[in-house]
Amino acid sequence: MRLELRRALEDYRNLKEDTKRLAMYSFANNLASNLGGFITIFFVIYLGYGVVFYGIISAIGGFTFVILLIPSSFLTYLKGSKHTVLAGSVFQALSYLLIMIYPAKPTLIASSIVGSLGSSMNSAALNPLISKSESLANRTKAFSLNYFFNNIGAFIGTAFSGSLVDLLKNRIGYFSSYRSIFAVSASVFLVSSYIISRVHTDLKPSPPKIDLKNENVNTIYKLAIPAGLIGAGAGFLIPYFPLQFRDRFNLSVSVISVIFSITNLFLAFFALYMPALERRLGSLRSIISSWVLATTFMVLMPFIGFLGTNPVAEALFAAFYLVRTLTMNVITPVQSSFELSLLNDEYKSIGSSIETLTWNSVYSVTVIFGAYLMRWSLNAPFFVCATFYYASAIIYYKFFSKASRKE
Repeated sequence: MRLELRRALEDYRNLKEDTKRLAMYSFANNLASNLGGFITIFFVIYLGYGVVFYGIISAIGGFTFVILLIPSSFLTYLKGSKHTVLAGSVFQALSYLLIMIYPAKPTLIASSIVGSLGSSMNSAALNPLISKSESLANRTKAFSLNYFFNNIGAFIGTAFSGSLVDLLKNRIGYFSSYRSIFAVSASVFLVSSYIISRVHTDLKPSPPKIDLKNENVNTIYKLAIPAGLIGAGAGFLIPYFPLQFRDRFNLSVSVISVIFSITNLFLAFFALYMPALERRLGSLRSIISSWVLATTFMVLMPFIGFLGTNPVAEALFAAFYLVRTLTMNVITPVQSSFELSLLNDEYKSIGSSIETLTWNSVYSVTVIFGAYLMRWSLNAPFFVCATFYYASAIIYYKFFSKASRKE
């Protein structure tokens, strides 16, 4: 295993310095995002606002993200992708400072809006910037390296998030523990801003022409439909996975954070092998196979409930969650490389934005229904989510089975 990892790492030695800086940016940004983001749902419940209010602020943040995503995309044409990402990181830092200073309902809503503004900027600009940093031959490697550091950041952020709350609660209390973590998160976001300022690569193309008959526009439309289906399914289940562990097995926040952080660690290291998988199976087959396998494991998870609440059931549920999350998400570098290679430079940012916009639009609607569904049944969200995921895999394959890449 060590030898295979060493061989995998050799693939990344000759990547450009800016590609490596972008990977370090993703590490810092995702560390900050997960450090504060993981505990937000527990903080909202601790304050007495309930899971439905968390669903509401998630929906508000989602709709804000959707509304601002296209304007953020056009900002890349005016200021360039690099400065758009830089501004986004500053807004993300501000969102956690708001929670730390005055964690009331209005500021939680304001934080969600400001954070979503920052996320929309990052989403519109970061992937096109990574795509521009390397040639077509090394593009999947660039995305894989970025995804590796992204998940290492998520691993550290998630692991420390829940653990620090339990560690500090006896010294300064729950309330101050949460606020301290939000303060650290804001600081790390500012560090990520400094890292992106050191990147020399930029992408500032001319705005694309609006032509419905253009091949790129047709490709964007085909990317948006399966993304919307996955977003619809995700809203019913994904943000409530921490509660699945808590409500099924009465696990503490620190234990849940360990499970989630270990998942991020697996995602990080398996992402390094994605270029090799792509070479063996091809981009499309790799993507579809991963989605179908992930969805199948997700469908099986509720049946573990028949084993009761003993340690064996807890371990199996955690293992199935690990496999589901790993196979669904580890293919992201291949997917990003494949999809952006289908678009000309001037369409990369707007195409990436529209795909993400579609995902988040439907997610922002279904996340509210997901909160109510969780109160009614712990099992139903799995089957609803799986239905959308399977449909997305079928449509994605149909749309892109004959797709060809562009430089």
